[in-house]
Amino acid sequence: MLQQAARYRAGRADQAGQEIHKMILSDGQKRFFHDFGYLVLPGLLREEVPWIIEEFERVFREAGIVHDGTARSSLGRFIERSERLCTLLDHPGVDGLLSGLLGEDYNYLGSGGELYVGDGMWHPDCHGDPVVQVKWAMYLDPLTPETGALRFVAGSHRQGWQGNLDTHVLWGLGMEEVPCVAPRNEPGDVVVFNQMTLHNALGGGNRRRMLNMLACSSCRTETELAFLRRRLPADRSELRWDLMRRTATPERMRHLEQPWQILA
Repeated sequence: MLQQAARYRAGRADQAGQEIHKMILSDGQKRFFHDFGYLVLPGLLREEVPWIIEEFERVFREAGIVHDGTARSSLGRFIERSERLCTLLDHPGVDGLLSGLLGEDYNYLGSGGELYVGDGMWHPDCHGDPVVQVKWAMYLDPLTPETGALRFVAGSHRQGWQGNLDTHVLWGLGMEEVPCVAPRNEPGDVVVFNQMTLHNALGGGNRRRMLNMLACSSCRTETELAFLRRRLPADRSELRWDLMRRTATPERMRHLEQPWQILA
């Protein structure tokens, strides 16, 4: 697992006139993600953890979701429900990470909040799409490989897997026997992975908290634009972007513009 100190470069000014220093990924980090399909940034949002947890719990509570620990609870359009969570897309570490992997004009696609229970199945999130799609994930609890940390099959994004995999049928292995990497997690760590990468989580408690955001490279060809139309909901109102757009910086708006315009 590649863990390198982040570098930052001066960028735009914030509302108080202070210069913002955007994170720069190293060539090694970019190559690692390209070759292995995931990247871990330990402690990237450590200082933000208290308020992120507060907002995470508030959004679930106000959505009326009661989690009884017997099944996974999910809530889509998650950061879109909180003005402060929307600012995660402006964070120089988050924006720098996504820009470094997808380009400065990457598209924001949406977000989710999850309360996980028990074991998952090995799966990719998508397959065969013409642009790179990533999931940015932040677990809000300490996790080990035995207690629900994300597991990845390095390089599997290049193999064209689809759906949930039956590891016994494929390889004669239990889910826990699949060769993989499973980075330990502390609140504030961030992981980003290609959505075609096989991943899973095993063990752990019945309320593992995860916040995620989805993004893709900017779409330019007709094939890529057709993909984006399929990937988005049918109507702008389903994006729930009113708050996100109303409070957006020019830089954030750059990542919302292509999806917004394609739904015009």
